[in-house]
Amino acid sequence: MYHLTVYDQEGNKLVDEPIEAKSDDEAKKKGHTILSEKEYQGYPFRIVHSAGRLVEFQSHQPKKATP
Repeated sequence: MYHLTVYDQEGNKLVDEPIEAKSDDEAKKKGHTILSEKEYQGYPFRIVHSAGRLVEFQSHQPKKATP
């Protein structure tokens, strides 16, 4: 069992749901499908195994300073 959590740039949870998968690769594919369906590509997220192992992580992107 795996878990996907997606955050906005301020750290608020947008998605927090389990992923049923038999391998890390399958969990990544399913996680990316969820990100795509909800249009959250580019948002900070993590996919973790139920044992606590981090499978994939994307941190937030710092805001660029405007001149």
